[in-house]
Amino acid sequence: MRHSSWISCCSDLRNMSKAPDSILRRLKVRRQKQRTILAMRWRCAKGGKEFKELDTFYRAIRPYLCVAQLFGIMPLSNVLSRDPQDVKFRLRSVGMCFTGLFLLLGGIKTVMQANILFRTGLNAKNMSELLLVLGESSSKILVFVFFVAVNLVFLIVGIVNWLNFTGFARSWSKLILPWSSLDILMQFAPYAPSKHSLRSKLRLIGCVVGSLAVVDHLLYYASGYYSYHMHIFHCHTNHSRLSFGSYLEKEFSETFELLPYNMFSVCYGFWLNAAFTFLWNFMDIFIVLTSIGLAQRFRQFADRVLALQGRQVPDTLWYDIRRDHIRLCELASLVDESMSNIVLMSCANNVYVICNQALAIFTKLRHPINYVYFWYSLLFLLARTSLVFMSASKIHDASLLPLRTLYLVPSTHWTEEVQRFVSQLTSEFVGLSGYRLFYLTRKSLFGMMATLVTYELMLLQMDAKSHKAGLPDLCA
Repeated sequence: MRHSSWISCCSDLRNMSKAPDSILRRLKVRRQKQRTILAMRWRCAKGGKEFKELDTFYRAIRPYLCVAQLFGIMPLSNVLSRDPQDVKFRLRSVGMCFTGLFLLLGGIKTVMQANILFRTGLNAKNMSELLLVLGESSSKILVFVFFVAVNLVFLIVGIVNWLNFTGFARSWSKLILPWSSLDILMQFAPYAPSKHSLRSKLRLIGCVVGSLAVVDHLLYYASGYYSYHMHIFHCHTNHSRLSFGSYLEKEFSETFELLPYNMFSVCYGFWLNAAFTFLWNFMDIFIVLTSIGLAQRFRQFADRVLALQGRQVPDTLWYDIRRDHIRLCELASLVDESMSNIVLMSCANNVYVICNQALAIFTKLRHPINYVYFWYSLLFLLARTSLVFMSASKIHDASLLPLRTLYLVPSTHWTEEVQRFVSQLTSEFVGLSGYRLFYLTRKSLFGMMATLVTYELMLLQMDAKSHKAGLPDLCA
């Protein structure tokens, strides 16, 4: 009896000890965050600057986060705050409500699109509608599979990306605090300021790519409406269906299966389609902006090391430099871990859409506006994909720049600390990846382009025999 009571007492003591341990861990994490915030503010006060005035990544990316909130992307609370410690992920927030709304409405649209696809299937009606645009060729079945599935793939990828950005928002506070701390560290000596501010670079990229994306979206509607208009004009005696509203009724057919045709449902169709398009473009833009932010800090670090070339550097300074490099690599690793799913979906989706657009171009389109849209869309997508890879590759390139100085250190000054620094620079790949399956480098970009060229050559060989055939009857 005494033995059993002694065992129960011991178990009670163990359970009581677990609770303080968890509390201590939470307090430790909280103290670390407080130390980081205090260190950030101390550096600002020492440099005689306010945190809000510094050229930090958070200050540069904040306008994009605000715009993304309108489309349910990156559901963060207090995103208007200029202090990064105030911006956190909360399940009960306005941003999360927007995300839930877009996921619900986008999910309904995806299910309706899948229902239309599986209900109609590969029948004669769909084939004839496709041939009105593409013309008859030996690769028409392959063309049909791509064009019927592209809308459904576009919607599914959009839903997955909403979930990916929601997961990324959950780790935002763990990412932005150490990033802001490093940003502040590199605002003052011994680090030299960058020639162009991070904020101006991100603003330029966002404005240029955003404007091109708007033109691409407008050309999509222009091409679709002109094809619809010409088909109705030549093939139907009732020309009352020539209006743009009639085209929208056909374009958003899955929406009008649930809602009556009126101004509200038309605006709803435009709004939801624009949300999916914005998410698709934002995914690439966000990778580019993040890459530019990381690459600029690695470049600043490299400039500090390059400034020591030809000088006798004590081991204490090499140790301080190596410690800052470790912090940079830890930040890059944290960003890569948080964004791997976004990078993977971006590259996979871009490759699929590039194949689809190229397939449309190398078949027989009927109207000049179709060629304008498909060529513009393909070139814009190729440029955007190249921008993603080239921007991300600069992270790795900048991380290796200090080796130029280290390799020139004479043997008389080659110490153990220098050897550690060289090993640290060469032992690990620094950059963004898709779950470490591939890295965003120039070599990967050229490999992808070679694959796409091979694919297009194969399609041209399949379709070579049918080039002499004319376009089918418009009203077939």
